[in-house]
Amino acid sequence: MRAIAWSVWVFINFVFLGMCGFFYVLCSQYWGYVEKRHAYLDTYTSKRTNVGQHHIQYYAETENHSEHLRQVIDGQANEGNTERKVRASPLARDRHDPSLEEKKLKLAEPTSMAYKANQALKEKISKHKSQLMIQLRRVLHDESSVFKARGEGSNPYNVEYIGPRGPYDKKSARELVCSLKKKALVKMVQKDDEPFKSMGLGAQFPNQPVFGEDKIFESCAVVSSAGSLLASELGKTIDSHDVVLRFNHAPTKDYEVDVGCKTTVRIVNSQVISKPEFNYLESPLYSNIKIVAWDPSKYNHTMEQWYQNPDHDIFTSYFKHRMLKPETNAHILNPSSLWDLWDYIQAHMPLRIRRNPPSSGFLGLALLLPHCAHVDMFEFIPSFRMTKRCHYYDNLDDISCTFGVWHPLSAEKLLLLSMNIANDTEVFRDGYIRIPGYQTLGCGN
Repeated sequence: MRAIAWSVWVFINFVFLGMCGFFYVLCSQYWGYVEKRHAYLDTYTSKRTNVGQHHIQYYAETENHSEHLRQVIDGQANEGNTERKVRASPLARDRHDPSLEEKKLKLAEPTSMAYKANQALKEKISKHKSQLMIQLRRVLHDESSVFKARGEGSNPYNVEYIGPRGPYDKKSARELVCSLKKKALVKMVQKDDEPFKSMGLGAQFPNQPVFGEDKIFESCAVVSSAGSLLASELGKTIDSHDVVLRFNHAPTKDYEVDVGCKTTVRIVNSQVISKPEFNYLESPLYSNIKIVAWDPSKYNHTMEQWYQNPDHDIFTSYFKHRMLKPETNAHILNPSSLWDLWDYIQAHMPLRIRRNPPSSGFLGLALLLPHCAHVDMFEFIPSFRMTKRCHYYDNLDDISCTFGVWHPLSAEKLLLLSMNIANDTEVFRDGYIRIPGYQTLGCGN
Protein backbone atom coordinates (compact mmCIF):
# COMPACT_ATOMS: atom_id res chain seq x y z
CA MET A 1 0.00 0.00 0.00
CA ARG A 2 2.82 2.37 0.83
CA ALA A 3 4.36 1.80 -2.61
CA ILE A 4 1.03 2.49 -4.27
CA ALA A 5 0.51 5.67 -2.27
CA TRP A 6 4.04 6.81 -3.13
CA SER A 7 3.43 6.13 -6.82
CA VAL A 8 0.16 8.08 -6.77
CA TRP A 9 1.88 11.00 -5.03
CA VAL A 10 4.69 11.06 -7.59
CA PHE A 11 2.15 10.84 -10.45
CA ILE A 12 0.14 13.76 -9.04
CA ASN A 13 3.30 15.87 -8.75
CA PHE A 14 4.30 15.09 -12.31
CA VAL A 15 0.82 16.07 -13.50
CA PHE A 16 0.97 19.31 -11.50
CA LEU A 17 4.43 20.24 -12.80
CA GLY A 18 3.35 19.37 -16.31
CA MET A 19 0.35 21.67 -16.04
CA CYS A 20 2.55 24.49 -14.70
CA GLY A 21 4.95 24.01 -17.58
CA PHE A 22 2.09 23.98 -20.06
CA PHE A 23 0.64 27.24 -18.72
CA TYR A 24 4.08 28.87 -18.73
CA VAL A 25 4.64 27.91 -22.38
CA LEU A 26 1.11 29.09 -23.20
CA CYS A 27 1.71 32.47 -21.54
CA SER A 28 5.09 32.85 -23.24
CA GLN A 29 3.52 32.11 -26.62
CA TYR A 30 0.76 34.62 -25.92
CA TRP A 31 3.12 37.44 -24.99
CA GLY A 32 5.32 36.55 -27.94
CA TYR A 33 2.27 36.94 -30.15
CA VAL A 34 1.44 40.29 -28.50
CA GLU A 35 5.00 41.51 -29.11
CA LYS A 36 4.91 40.45 -32.77
CA ARG A 37 1.51 42.05 -33.14
CA HIS A 38 2.83 45.35 -31.76
CA ALA A 39 5.78 45.18 -34.14
CA TYR A 40 3.42 44.49 -37.06
CA LEU A 41 1.18 47.41 -36.11
CA ASP A 42 4.20 49.73 -35.79
CA THR A 43 5.45 48.71 -39.22
CA TYR A 44 1.97 48.94 -40.72
CA THR A 45 1.45 52.41 -39.24
CA SER A 46 4.81 53.54 -40.60
CA LYS A 47 3.94 52.21 -44.06
CA ARG A 48 0.65 54.07 -43.96
CA THR A 49 2.59 57.33 -43.90
CA ASN A 50 3.49 56.71 -47.54
CA VAL A 51 0.06 57.63 -48.83
CA GLY A 52 -2.60 60.28 -48.57
CA GLN A 53 -2.65 62.81 -45.79
CA HIS A 54 -0.04 60.99 -43.68
CA HIS A 55 2.40 61.19 -46.57
CA ILE A 56 1.92 64.93 -46.94
CA GLN A 57 2.20 65.56 -43.20
CA TYR A 58 5.41 63.57 -42.89
CA TYR A 59 7.19 65.50 -45.60
CA ALA A 60 5.93 68.81 -44.23
CA GLU A 61 7.51 67.94 -40.88
CA THR A 62 10.71 66.70 -42.46
CA GLU A 63 11.09 69.81 -44.60
CA ASN A 64 10.75 71.96 -41.47
CA HIS A 65 13.38 70.06 -39.49
CA SER A 66 16.02 69.03 -42.03
CA GLU A 67 18.25 72.09 -42.08
CA HIS A 68 21.45 70.17 -42.61
CA LEU A 69 19.91 68.08 -45.36
CA ARG A 70 18.63 71.18 -47.17
CA GLN A 71 22.06 72.80 -46.96
CA VAL A 72 23.65 69.78 -48.56
CA ILE A 73 21.03 69.68 -51.30
CA ASP A 74 21.26 73.43 -51.93
CA GLY A 75 25.02 73.22 -52.11
CA GLN A 76 24.85 70.49 -54.73
CA ALA A 77 22.16 72.33 -56.65
CA ASN A 78 24.03 75.64 -56.82
CA GLU A 79 27.48 74.26 -57.54
CA GLY A 80 28.54 75.37 -61.03
CA ASN A 81 25.05 76.55 -61.95
CA THR A 82 25.70 80.30 -62.24
CA GLU A 83 26.24 80.21 -66.01
CA ARG A 84 23.21 78.01 -66.55
CA LYS A 85 20.99 80.40 -64.59
CA VAL A 86 22.10 83.38 -66.69
CA ARG A 87 21.49 81.56 -69.96
CA ALA A 88 18.08 80.45 -68.73
CA SER A 89 16.94 84.01 -68.08
CA PRO A 90 14.08 85.37 -70.25
CA LEU A 91 16.42 87.76 -72.10
CA ALA A 92 19.11 85.26 -72.98
CA ARG A 93 17.48 81.92 -73.67
CA ASP A 94 16.55 80.67 -77.15
CA ARG A 95 13.06 79.23 -77.13
CA HIS A 96 14.01 76.93 -79.99
CA ASP A 97 17.16 75.69 -78.31
CA PRO A 98 17.05 71.86 -78.63
CA SER A 99 18.79 71.51 -75.27
CA LEU A 100 16.03 73.44 -73.46
CA GLU A 101 14.28 70.29 -72.16
CA GLU A 102 17.60 68.92 -70.93
CA LYS A 103 18.23 72.15 -69.07
CA LYS A 104 14.79 71.96 -67.46
CA LEU A 105 15.54 68.45 -66.29
CA LYS A 106 18.82 69.58 -64.76
CA LEU A 107 17.10 72.47 -62.98
CA ALA A 108 14.57 69.99 -61.56
CA GLU A 109 17.28 67.76 -60.12
CA PRO A 110 17.40 69.40 -56.66
CA THR A 111 13.70 68.70 -56.11
CA SER A 112 14.17 65.10 -57.14
CA MET A 113 17.21 64.76 -54.89
CA ALA A 114 15.29 66.25 -51.96
CA TYR A 115 12.46 63.77 -52.48
CA LYS A 116 14.85 60.81 -52.63
CA ALA A 117 16.73 62.00 -49.56
CA ASN A 118 13.50 62.44 -47.60
CA GLN A 119 12.27 59.06 -48.76
CA ALA A 120 15.50 57.40 -47.59
CA LEU A 121 15.27 59.25 -44.26
CA LYS A 122 11.68 58.13 -43.81
CA GLU A 123 12.55 54.49 -44.43
CA LYS A 124 15.49 54.70 -42.04
CA ILE A 125 13.29 56.22 -39.33
CA SER A 126 10.61 53.58 -39.80
CA LYS A 127 13.08 50.71 -39.54
CA HIS A 128 14.93 52.14 -36.54
CA LYS A 129 11.72 52.95 -34.65
CA SER A 130 10.21 49.54 -35.30
CA GLN A 131 13.32 47.69 -34.11
CA LEU A 132 13.62 49.92 -31.04
CA MET A 133 10.00 49.41 -30.02
CA ILE A 134 10.33 45.65 -30.38
CA GLN A 135 13.42 45.62 -28.18
CA LEU A 136 11.87 47.87 -25.51
CA ARG A 137 8.75 45.71 -25.33
CA ARG A 138 10.81 42.53 -25.23
CA VAL A 139 12.82 43.82 -22.27
CA LEU A 140 9.64 44.95 -20.50
CA HIS A 141 8.10 41.52 -21.04
CA ASP A 142 11.22 39.72 -19.80
CA GLU A 143 11.36 41.87 -16.65
CA SER A 144 7.73 41.07 -15.87
CA SER A 145 8.42 37.31 -15.80
CA VAL A 146 6.96 35.63 -12.72
CA PHE A 147 10.20 33.69 -12.21
CA LYS A 148 12.31 36.85 -12.25
CA ALA A 149 9.86 38.66 -10.02
CA ARG A 150 10.21 35.95 -7.34
CA GLY A 151 13.90 35.27 -7.79
CA GLU A 152 16.56 36.00 -5.21
CA GLY A 153 17.41 39.70 -5.04
CA SER A 154 14.50 40.66 -7.29
CA ASN A 155 12.96 43.02 -4.72
CA PRO A 156 15.80 44.62 -2.72
CA TYR A 157 13.69 47.63 -1.71
CA ASN A 158 10.69 45.65 -0.44
CA VAL A 159 8.29 47.16 -2.97
CA GLU A 160 4.66 46.33 -2.18
CA TYR A 161 2.68 47.96 -4.95
CA ILE A 162 -1.07 47.37 -4.81
CA GLY A 163 -2.27 50.11 -7.15
CA PRO A 164 -3.70 49.93 -10.67
CA ARG A 165 -1.88 49.06 -13.90
CA GLY A 166 -3.01 50.71 -17.10
CA PRO A 167 -2.24 51.04 -20.81
CA TYR A 168 0.02 54.06 -21.29
CA ASP A 169 -0.51 53.99 -25.06
CA LYS A 170 -4.23 54.67 -24.71
CA LYS A 171 -3.68 58.10 -23.15
CA SER A 172 -2.74 61.43 -24.69
CA ALA A 173 0.49 63.28 -23.93
CA ARG A 174 -1.51 65.81 -21.92
CA GLU A 175 -3.19 63.13 -19.80
CA LEU A 176 0.14 61.47 -19.03
CA VAL A 177 1.99 64.69 -18.18
CA CYS A 178 -0.82 66.15 -16.05
CA SER A 179 -1.16 62.82 -14.25
CA LEU A 180 2.52 63.07 -13.34
CA LYS A 181 1.89 66.44 -11.71
CA LYS A 182 -0.93 65.03 -9.60
CA LYS A 183 0.84 61.88 -8.45
CA ALA A 184 4.56 62.60 -8.29
CA LEU A 185 5.66 66.09 -7.27
CA VAL A 186 9.38 66.13 -6.53
CA LYS A 187 10.20 67.09 -2.93
CA MET A 188 13.49 67.88 -1.20
CA VAL A 189 14.49 67.21 2.39
CA GLN A 190 13.56 70.30 4.43
CA LYS A 191 15.14 71.73 7.58
CA ASP A 192 12.02 70.91 9.62
CA ASP A 193 11.92 67.27 8.55
CA GLU A 194 12.61 64.61 11.15
CA PRO A 195 14.95 63.24 12.30
CA PHE A 196 17.13 66.14 11.08
CA LYS A 197 15.38 68.87 13.07
CA SER A 198 15.65 67.00 16.38
CA MET A 199 19.30 66.16 15.70
CA GLY A 200 20.18 69.81 15.06
CA LEU A 201 20.97 69.09 11.38
CA GLY A 202 18.10 71.07 9.88
CA ALA A 203 20.22 74.16 9.37
CA GLN A 204 22.48 72.17 7.00
CA PHE A 205 19.80 72.18 4.30
CA PRO A 206 19.43 75.29 2.10
CA ASN A 207 16.58 77.71 2.69
CA GLN A 208 16.01 78.45 -1.00
CA PRO A 209 14.30 75.94 -3.30
CA VAL A 210 16.04 74.44 -6.32
CA PHE A 211 14.02 76.83 -8.51
CA GLY A 212 11.72 79.67 -7.51
CA GLU A 213 8.16 78.44 -7.09
CA ASP A 214 6.78 80.72 -9.83
CA LYS A 215 9.85 80.69 -12.05
CA ILE A 216 9.11 79.49 -15.59
CA PHE A 217 11.83 79.01 -18.21
CA GLU A 218 11.10 78.91 -21.92
CA SER A 219 13.21 75.85 -22.65
CA CYS A 220 15.03 73.24 -20.57
CA ALA A 221 17.40 70.45 -21.59
CA VAL A 222 17.99 67.10 -19.92
CA VAL A 223 21.30 65.76 -21.22
CA SER A 224 21.78 62.03 -20.88
CA SER A 225 25.23 60.46 -20.59
CA ALA A 226 24.56 58.08 -23.48
CA GLY A 227 27.35 56.99 -25.80
CA SER A 228 25.20 58.09 -28.73
CA LEU A 229 25.95 61.73 -27.86
CA LEU A 230 29.50 61.23 -29.08
CA ALA A 231 29.98 62.85 -32.51
CA SER A 232 26.41 64.21 -32.33
CA GLU A 233 27.44 67.89 -32.61
CA LEU A 234 24.49 68.81 -30.37
CA GLY A 235 26.50 71.12 -28.12
CA LYS A 236 25.16 74.44 -29.48
CA THR A 237 21.60 73.16 -29.46
CA ILE A 238 21.90 72.02 -25.84
CA ASP A 239 23.51 75.28 -24.69
CA SER A 240 20.74 77.33 -26.36
CA HIS A 241 18.32 76.16 -23.63
CA ASP A 242 17.65 78.35 -20.59
CA VAL A 243 18.27 75.48 -18.16
CA VAL A 244 20.61 72.53 -18.77
CA LEU A 245 20.47 69.51 -16.45
CA ARG A 246 23.26 66.90 -16.35
CA PHE A 247 23.95 63.78 -14.32
CA ASN A 248 26.55 62.48 -11.88
CA HIS A 249 30.15 63.04 -13.04
CA ALA A 250 29.42 63.44 -16.76
CA PRO A 251 32.01 65.98 -17.99
CA THR A 252 31.67 68.80 -20.49
CA LYS A 253 35.37 69.65 -20.88
CA ASP A 254 36.72 68.25 -24.17
CA TYR A 255 33.16 67.28 -25.21
CA GLU A 256 31.70 70.76 -25.76
CA VAL A 257 30.94 70.19 -29.45
CA ASP A 258 28.73 67.21 -28.65
CA VAL A 259 27.23 67.98 -25.22
CA GLY A 260 27.76 71.72 -24.74
CA CYS A 261 29.37 73.43 -21.77
CA LYS A 262 26.43 74.97 -19.90
CA THR A 263 25.28 73.36 -16.64
CA THR A 264 22.48 74.76 -14.49
CA VAL A 265 21.67 71.77 -12.31
CA ARG A 266 23.28 68.38 -11.77
CA ILE A 267 21.55 65.31 -10.33
CA VAL A 268 23.99 63.05 -8.51
CA ASN A 269 23.41 59.68 -6.88
CA SER A 270 24.74 58.71 -3.46
CA GLN A 271 27.59 56.67 -4.93
CA VAL A 272 29.05 59.76 -6.60
CA ILE A 273 28.77 61.65 -3.32
CA SER A 274 30.16 58.94 -1.05
CA LYS A 275 32.95 57.31 -3.11
CA PRO A 276 36.36 59.06 -3.07
CA GLU A 277 37.08 58.43 -6.76
CA PHE A 278 34.39 60.93 -7.76
CA ASN A 279 35.97 63.71 -5.67
CA TYR A 280 32.63 65.27 -4.77
CA LEU A 281 34.09 67.67 -2.21
CA GLU A 282 36.69 69.27 -4.47
CA SER A 283 35.73 68.74 -8.11
CA PRO A 284 34.60 71.91 -9.94
CA LEU A 285 31.78 69.84 -11.48
CA TYR A 286 29.87 70.27 -8.20
CA SER A 287 30.53 73.97 -7.55
CA ASN A 288 28.42 77.08 -8.19
CA ILE A 289 25.48 75.18 -9.64
CA LYS A 290 22.26 73.65 -8.35
CA ILE A 291 22.65 70.08 -7.09
CA VAL A 292 20.03 67.44 -6.32
CA ALA A 293 21.51 64.39 -4.57
CA TRP A 294 19.51 61.21 -4.12
CA ASP A 295 19.71 57.91 -2.32
CA PRO A 296 16.96 55.26 -2.35
CA SER A 297 15.17 54.23 0.81
CA LYS A 298 13.12 51.08 1.17
CA TYR A 299 9.68 51.40 -0.41
CA ASN A 300 7.69 52.12 2.76
CA HIS A 301 10.43 53.32 5.10
CA THR A 302 10.19 56.56 7.04
CA MET A 303 12.87 59.20 6.64
CA GLU A 304 14.29 58.24 10.04
CA GLN A 305 14.62 54.61 8.97
CA TRP A 306 16.32 55.76 5.78
CA TYR A 307 18.73 58.02 7.71
CA GLN A 308 19.72 55.08 9.92
CA ASN A 309 20.27 52.77 6.94
CA PRO A 310 20.90 54.58 3.63
CA ASP A 311 21.82 52.68 0.49
CA HIS A 312 25.15 54.59 0.48
CA ASP A 313 26.43 57.14 2.97
CA ILE A 314 25.05 60.24 1.33
CA PHE A 315 24.99 62.39 4.47
CA THR A 316 28.65 62.65 5.54
CA SER A 317 29.94 64.07 2.26
CA TYR A 318 26.81 66.14 1.69
CA PHE A 319 27.13 67.98 5.00
CA LYS A 320 30.87 68.52 4.44
CA HIS A 321 30.16 69.91 0.98
CA ARG A 322 27.57 72.30 2.44
CA MET A 323 30.16 73.62 4.91
CA LEU A 324 32.92 73.97 2.29
CA LYS A 325 30.71 75.46 -0.45
CA PRO A 326 27.68 77.10 1.18
CA GLU A 327 27.10 79.17 -1.97
CA THR A 328 26.22 76.00 -3.90
CA ASN A 329 22.49 75.38 -3.88
CA ALA A 330 22.73 71.68 -2.97
CA HIS A 331 19.71 69.62 -1.93
CA ILE A 332 18.93 66.04 -0.95
CA LEU A 333 15.88 64.49 -2.55
CA ASN A 334 13.14 63.27 -0.23
CA PRO A 335 13.35 59.52 -0.98
CA SER A 336 9.56 59.16 -1.01
CA SER A 337 9.61 61.15 -4.27
CA LEU A 338 11.51 58.33 -5.97
CA TRP A 339 8.81 55.84 -5.09
CA ASP A 340 6.04 58.26 -6.08
CA LEU A 341 7.68 58.34 -9.52
CA TRP A 342 8.00 54.56 -9.56
CA ASP A 343 4.30 54.21 -8.64
CA TYR A 344 3.42 56.57 -11.48
CA ILE A 345 5.37 54.49 -14.02
CA GLN A 346 3.90 51.21 -12.79
CA ALA A 347 0.37 52.64 -12.79
CA HIS A 348 0.70 53.30 -16.53
CA MET A 349 2.27 49.95 -17.46
CA PRO A 350 0.13 46.84 -18.01
CA LEU A 351 3.03 44.59 -17.00
CA ARG A 352 5.07 44.43 -13.79
CA ILE A 353 8.14 46.68 -14.02
CA ARG A 354 11.53 46.27 -12.36
CA ARG A 355 11.20 47.00 -8.64
CA ASN A 356 14.11 49.41 -8.40
CA PRO A 357 13.98 53.23 -8.33
CA PRO A 358 13.47 55.17 -11.57
CA SER A 359 16.46 56.55 -13.46
CA SER A 360 17.97 59.96 -12.83
CA GLY A 361 16.70 60.94 -16.28
CA PHE A 362 13.07 60.41 -15.31
CA LEU A 363 13.72 62.22 -12.03
CA GLY A 364 15.25 65.13 -13.96
CA LEU A 365 12.17 65.41 -16.14
CA ALA A 366 9.85 65.48 -13.12
CA LEU A 367 12.05 68.12 -11.48
CA LEU A 368 11.90 70.46 -14.50
CA LEU A 369 8.30 70.11 -15.72
CA PRO A 370 6.86 72.58 -13.15
CA HIS A 371 9.37 75.24 -14.24
CA CYS A 372 9.73 74.85 -18.02
CA ALA A 373 7.51 75.59 -21.00
CA HIS A 374 8.97 72.43 -22.49
CA VAL A 375 11.73 69.96 -21.67
CA ASP A 376 13.98 68.47 -24.36
CA MET A 377 15.58 65.16 -23.35
CA PHE A 378 18.69 64.46 -25.41
CA GLU A 379 19.45 60.85 -26.38
CA PHE A 380 17.20 59.42 -23.70
CA ILE A 381 15.42 57.71 -26.57
CA PRO A 382 18.28 56.35 -28.70
CA SER A 383 18.62 57.94 -32.14
CA PHE A 384 20.33 56.56 -35.25
CA ARG A 385 23.59 57.04 -33.37
CA MET A 386 22.67 54.32 -30.87
CA THR A 387 25.70 52.28 -29.90
CA LYS A 388 26.78 49.69 -27.35
CA ARG A 389 28.92 52.38 -25.75
CA CYS A 390 27.54 53.10 -22.28
CA HIS A 391 28.67 56.71 -21.82
CA TYR A 392 30.04 59.32 -24.21
CA TYR A 393 33.01 59.91 -21.89
CA ASP A 394 34.29 56.33 -21.44
CA ASN A 395 34.94 53.19 -23.46
CA LEU A 396 32.64 50.77 -21.63
CA ASP A 397 30.45 48.74 -24.00
CA ASP A 398 27.19 47.58 -22.42
CA ILE A 399 23.88 47.69 -24.30
CA SER A 400 22.00 47.31 -21.01
CA CYS A 401 22.84 50.96 -20.33
CA THR A 402 20.29 51.72 -23.06
CA PHE A 403 17.60 49.18 -22.24
CA GLY A 404 18.04 48.84 -18.49
CA VAL A 405 19.85 46.56 -16.10
CA TRP A 406 18.88 48.20 -12.80
CA HIS A 407 16.36 51.00 -13.41
CA PRO A 408 13.02 50.23 -15.15
CA LEU A 409 14.39 51.95 -18.25
CA SER A 410 12.35 50.12 -20.87
CA ALA A 411 9.09 51.12 -19.17
CA GLU A 412 10.31 54.71 -18.79
CA LYS A 413 11.23 55.01 -22.47
CA LEU A 414 7.94 53.57 -23.70
CA LEU A 415 6.05 55.93 -21.42
CA LEU A 416 8.09 58.97 -22.47
CA LEU A 417 7.54 58.22 -26.15
CA SER A 418 3.81 58.55 -25.44
CA MET A 419 4.42 61.86 -23.62
CA ASN A 420 6.59 63.20 -26.44
CA ILE A 421 5.32 65.88 -28.87
CA ALA A 422 8.38 66.04 -31.14
CA ASN A 423 8.11 64.40 -34.55
CA ASP A 424 9.96 61.22 -35.48
CA THR A 425 12.67 63.12 -37.35
CA GLU A 426 13.54 65.10 -34.25
CA VAL A 427 13.47 62.00 -32.06
CA PHE A 428 15.36 59.47 -34.15
CA ARG A 429 17.61 61.65 -36.30
CA ASP A 430 18.19 64.79 -34.23
CA GLY A 431 18.26 62.90 -30.94
CA TYR A 432 15.72 64.47 -28.57
CA ILE A 433 12.16 64.10 -27.34
CA ARG A 434 10.12 67.08 -26.20
CA ILE A 435 7.80 66.99 -23.19
CA PRO A 436 5.52 70.02 -22.64
CA GLY A 437 5.55 71.57 -19.17
CA TYR A 438 2.65 71.65 -16.71
CA GLN A 439 1.88 75.31 -17.39
CA THR A 440 2.01 74.84 -21.16
CA LEU A 441 -0.60 72.09 -20.96
CA GLY A 442 -2.71 73.93 -18.38
CA CYS A 443 -2.50 71.09 -15.87
CA GLY A 444 -4.72 71.93 -12.91
CA ASN A 445 -3.77 71.68 -9.26
